[in-house]
Amino acid sequence: MRSPGWAVAATLLLSGCVAPAVDTGAFEQNALAALESAVSTTRVAALALDARAEERVTHAYANTVVTEAEDAIDPIEASFGVVDPPDRALDALRAEVLDQLADAGDLLAEARTAVRRGDSEAMASLADELRTVADGMEQRAEDLS
Repeated sequence: MRSPGWAVAATLLLSGCVAPAVDTGAFEQNALAALESAVSTTRVAALALDARAEERVTHAYANTVVTEAEDAIDPIEASFGVVDPPDRALDALRAEVLDQLADAGDLLAEARTAVRRGDSEAMASLADELRTVADGMEQRAEDLS
């Protein structure tokens, strides 16, 4: 009889595995879903930054929205990042999507800091940068549709 520890060990070993997408279409759909989720997340944060920079919302509200956006981008990036492309032809797509997601995450981290510091100028600038990144992700998502 096997000890109960083998099931735990197998679960831990398998949970760290990265699986390839079953085909090109599945991988592209994965990329599309990640991009669409990230676009809405970054656009909401940009709106909150603009509103806070213009003192139309409270510090607490803007901080909550931007922090939650930053928290939301990590699982999007992680879930897309663990699926390997089924062939080398999709490596560039994977790299592009991961770069865009990382750019959004970096900007959201900067945005959180700007909100907490009350730096209206930085908030306005970061809102513009987030919209630019969102536009790029949206364009790439349209290309995949």
